[in-house]
Amino acid sequence: MSRNANIGNLCDRKSKNTPLVKAPAGPIVGKVNKKTGVYQFLGIPYARPPVGELRWRPPQSLPPWQAPISAFEFGMPSAQNPSALIEVCGPNGEPPQSEDCLYLNIYAPGDSGGKNLPVMLWLHGGSFYMGSGSQEIYNGRHLAASGRAIVVTFNYRLGALGFLRLRDISDIPSSGNEGLQDQIAALEWVRKNISAFGGDPGNITLFGESAGAMSIAALLAAPGCRGFFRRAIVQSGNPRALHSRDRANDLAQAFVEHLERIGGEQSLLNASTKTLLQAQRALLSDPRMERSWGQLPFKPVLDGELLGIDPLEALRGGSGAEVSLLLGSNLDEWNLFSAINPESFTLDDRQIRARLEWLLPPQTLDKLVDHYYRLARSLAGNPWPEWSRTWNLLLTDMVFTLPGLRLLQAHGGDRYHYHFAQPLAAQPLLGACHAVELGYVFGTHGEASLQSLYGGETDAHKLSDTMREAWLNFAECGDPGDDWPDFGRGHSRRFGDHPQARPFDAAELAALWQDIPDDLLNGYL
Repeated sequence: MSRNANIGNLCDRKSKNTPLVKAPAGPIVGKVNKKTGVYQFLGIPYARPPVGELRWRPPQSLPPWQAPISAFEFGMPSAQNPSALIEVCGPNGEPPQSEDCLYLNIYAPGDSGGKNLPVMLWLHGGSFYMGSGSQEIYNGRHLAASGRAIVVTFNYRLGALGFLRLRDISDIPSSGNEGLQDQIAALEWVRKNISAFGGDPGNITLFGESAGAMSIAALLAAPGCRGFFRRAIVQSGNPRALHSRDRANDLAQAFVEHLERIGGEQSLLNASTKTLLQAQRALLSDPRMERSWGQLPFKPVLDGELLGIDPLEALRGGSGAEVSLLLGSNLDEWNLFSAINPESFTLDDRQIRARLEWLLPPQTLDKLVDHYYRLARSLAGNPWPEWSRTWNLLLTDMVFTLPGLRLLQAHGGDRYHYHFAQPLAAQPLLGACHAVELGYVFGTHGEASLQSLYGGETDAHKLSDTMREAWLNFAECGDPGDDWPDFGRGHSRRFGDHPQARPFDAAELAALWQDIPDDLLNGYL
């Protein structure tokens, strides 16, 4: 049977409810989603388990298997602590405390019509230390049900196991980019095997949000990834969420200190996963964290090998010009992070300035605080106190909106911008916050398990249909739609209807922040 065979005919040795695909990696048996008819292949290993001697090592390829593997349930997520932001469990509801996590999931139309379909490879978010490709909000069955694309989600190593540089302070050779190397390994597996599922390995779109979007920016700058993907969708990602080697080494030293206090004489290789997670939790509470390592202590490292220069410099130098880029952010990004921090509700002018004075020059800080306070006061009916609202507006633009615009401006290829402005009806404090667009992009906003988040929004299904159409168009041909405005003139496409949505003006925003260099914008992360 040809590797490019129509997936609708890949049932020659199984029933129609258990399709069999003969991939170069080995035979894989999946299942059919009864609601959509989409074929689902869940929990496929794309590299050897990174356990034992492979802890903190680059991902190792798997030899082809001979007997069919059953891809009926998700693989284990990367080991992580519980979080107030993201609830992640193993396939049987157990805590994710296994280091055996390098698995991917494929959602393919039940009948591809013999076509080589575009491939959409999803990189999940979660601040580089939480999350999983198997979260319900990322379920690819609705996108795949269009019959226009194959969707792939996957796990990669997180936190200290994926983004901790140890080679300069120990005899462990980790670069701090093992999680990023996992992402590349998943991409390479897809390139080698996806044609067996009806996909086109020459037409891969990376799409991701938050840490996933930041990862895509890093991959755009990685010389070793050139030609691996044709398009990229960057959702709410800061392109300079990176550590220098010095800062990565400081972080690693602090992690080892916490590990020694918790685990005693246990070595980095022999410590249990639970002990490593305890040390990671202690590090995240370290009072030095924000000013020493930023809000994202675990993140890719400019190691001089996989990553030589940051994405903005790389793109300004012509890297990634062959990749079409769709990028955007949400109107109320920072509302999410403020909502889980009680101190955010009692902020005042003095406290806001104290939080940023170590990062921004006084004259610039005065100008920005005054601007966002005036804007905050103009938003009548907003449920946040005025100074809290000021903080949310300022941090939204500083951390997400403006860095994204600078990445687009640096890009030499086709580029498009969106701005998401659909608030959560059931959660007024969150508004159109960070990550809220995900349910609409994946079409999962109507899932019963997500109704505590979504529900009551006006024309929610229409908005989801519109966004999925744009994402699928972009994956097919690099153009999200005929009516999309030209970003070269500073224009953007808005999704959603926020009652307090302010006009989006890229030129005005760029002018407001023009005196702030890229490295200062990166300082908070």
